[in-house]
Amino acid sequence: MDSFSNGDLSPEEKRDVIAYLGSLNEAPGYGGFGLGGLGPVSEGLFAWLVGLGSLVGFAVWIAAHTTRSTKKKVEA
Repeated sequence: MDSFSNGDLSPEEKRDVIAYLGSLNEAPGYGGFGLGGLGPVSEGLFAWLVGLGSLVGFAVWIAAHTTRSTKKKVEA
């Protein structure tokens, strides 16, 4: 950050700027999961991976639990 002399900003104004910058660090992050603080891209990727993973898992579960008909040989 630029340095300002007392001619540009008074010491009170400098303390106000420093207090404001400190309050930005303490502000809560609204919206969604943190996920590394990377924003909506990481949240969307997480949702796609979990969504597609669960759909594939469900499809595998259905395929494993379906009844298969087996043909028996008729002996003459």
